Amino acid sequence: MTLVLLTLQGVLARRRSWWVGLLAAGAAALLTPGLSLVETIHEGTRRSLIESGAGHLQVYHSASPQTPVLLTGPAGAPELVAIEDFPGTEKLLRSVDGVQDVVPMEAGTASVFRGNYLDEKLAAVRAVTREPASEARDARLARLGEDLRRTLQRVAGDERQREQAFSGDVGLPEERRTLEVVTSDAFWARFRANPEAALEYLEERVAKLAGEGESLPIDYLGTDPQQFARAFPRFELLSGQMPPPGSRGILLGHAAYEQNFKLPIAQRLDELRREREHGGSFTDERLKTLVERNLADLPDLLARLDVERASALRDTLARVLGHAGELEPLLREFLTVEDGNFDTRYRLFYDELAAHLPLYRVHPGDTLTVRNRLLSAFNVPMKVWGTFRFKGLGGDTSQVNSMSLVDLVSARMLAGRQTREQQEEARALVASFGMNKEQLSLDSLGKPTIVDVEPPPATGSAEAPVIDRAEVAGTFSDEELRAGSVLHAALVLRPGASSEDVSARLQALVAERKLPLAIVSWEEVGGLFSGVVGISQLVLGVFAALLAFFVLLMATGTLLLLAKERVGEVGTLRAMGMQRREVFSMLLMEGLVLGGLGGLLGSGMGAALLLGIAGRGLALSDDMLQFALGGAVLMPRFEVWHVVTVVAGVMGVVTLASLVPAWRGSSVPPVVAMRARED
Repeated sequence: MTLVLLTLQGVLARRRSWWVGLLAAGAAALLTPGLSLVETIHEGTRRSLIESGAGHLQVYHSASPQTPVLLTGPAGAPELVAIEDFPGTEKLLRSVDGVQDVVPMEAGTASVFRGNYLDEKLAAVRAVTREPASEARDARLARLGEDLRRTLQRVAGDERQREQAFSGDVGLPEERRTLEVVTSDAFWARFRANPEAALEYLEERVAKLAGEGESLPIDYLGTDPQQFARAFPRFELLSGQMPPPGSRGILLGHAAYEQNFKLPIAQRLDELRREREHGGSFTDERLKTLVERNLADLPDLLARLDVERASALRDTLARVLGHAGELEPLLREFLTVEDGNFDTRYRLFYDELAAHLPLYRVHPGDTLTVRNRLLSAFNVPMKVWGTFRFKGLGGDTSQVNSMSLVDLVSARMLAGRQTREQQEEARALVASFGMNKEQLSLDSLGKPTIVDVEPPPATGSAEAPVIDRAEVAGTFSDEELRAGSVLHAALVLRPGASSEDVSARLQALVAERKLPLAIVSWEEVGGLFSGVVGISQLVLGVFAALLAFFVLLMATGTLLLLAKERVGEVGTLRAMGMQRREVFSMLLMEGLVLGGLGGLLGSGMGAALLLGIAGRGLALSDDMLQFALGGAVLMPRFEVWHVVTVVAGVMGVVTLASLVPAWRGSSVPPVVAMRARED
């Protein structure tokens, strides 16, 4: 008790020692919000990944060279070995206590083809030909046909100019003859008589002459879309409908839909809006460049408009701008935006103009041909059922919303893997030849020989067989979905279940049954996004170490000066019978008290500052921050252990800084100390 009283008296009597407490308070005031922010990032990223497809745990084949990754990115899909007996594996995983759902998955990258402007015009005309016959339909078809004819004449003119400009790069004679045919009066007479046949000719022979279009990369996740939507609560359907059970097709991610299939002019207007929301101005070169690119794209936009849309768009622009004129000058005037008129023009673009523009090149109900980027032979036509996003995890530019969902059967087809029925058929075929798998090698087959085979007799029309696209993109049974192979599976745990406990039980079960399975957590599946957590922890650790070193130096220097001033006081205490260890304890306790009081004061200030600024939440507009912090609103996580950890750390640093001053102050002999006091 005497030591405690002397310690408190020493702290209160020497105000210069309070600087040590203020240093401790400053460090605690910085570290408390920092620790809270790191914990918020960790928890936010954990929830974002778990609720958007990663699950709490992922299971894959242990022989795989790489681990599963939810978001593939530029590096492409990881190399994984397929789990062949998924039904048995799923049954085993569901038997483990704590597992709520097992969602089969197959992440991959593919490409889709986006046609040129002539493809779009041909599609618009074909849509009219499918309407019920009527005078209005015939009049509309005549207008669109005349517009299509003018477009083809422009294509032919461009081809002639190219030949004149590059005399050594003359187009093929067949292409020239084709263009001459489709611009002739005789062809358009046939068009009026049989538009379907004329359109088929144009689609097969002429559309490619207007350009090859674009091949767009797309990241996909093969799964059971219905089960995926139930298992992950952030899933939100934006347009279209969910694929009916057993139906092949694709759900496009919202960001992929906006970035790849939206009108480029509309994309840049959206980007201008985002820049202005972040404080940008049209005095910035980046914003000026976006406006100039929009104006440069006007000829391409006009080429994509049919006569009906062009007429409606011109009338709308005349009404919005308040004067009449030709379409191109009106569009140029409207798209010449600045700080004063951008907000109004942006609203008018979507409210008035968008209805007359080809805003998206693909719509729910259309069919896309998806191609494996590495194995070009595997092309799978898929119906676009709609678009979706993960709620609260970013918008048009979010990487997690760039992922599209594909049914698992189509994903296997894209990867070139055989179904179980196909494998059994292949084995039966091999067995019918009296061979086994080992005998099917190039060496055993010998050198190839050329044989003459007479063609089979014609049994019908000489026309080539027509492949029914609806048959390719049809339906599948639940057995076909589940019985095939799977690359990996996400485990969704029951509420309250611990990932560590469930993982330990799974590891024990796998080891006991000697199964070729490996288990990883959401952090390993998250890839780059999980790295955000590690980076934030590393940054806080480095900052805390530097701050601790600074506090240690400053506190040690201050306490050494104070110990030198107290030599006489120490001598008096030693002369009164206080032992050296008691003096050492008293001086050390002073540092402990200063560190504890300063740490408590600083943590309180840091917590108050954090809750005062973000206690009700801070809105986040950046897509990356929304994913890292688990939503569109920052809600800081502040818990008692944050204060305890910071205060304990600060007290430890200040106590460490007190060791040398306490040792030197207590090591002075009483005689020397009394003489110093007399001096």
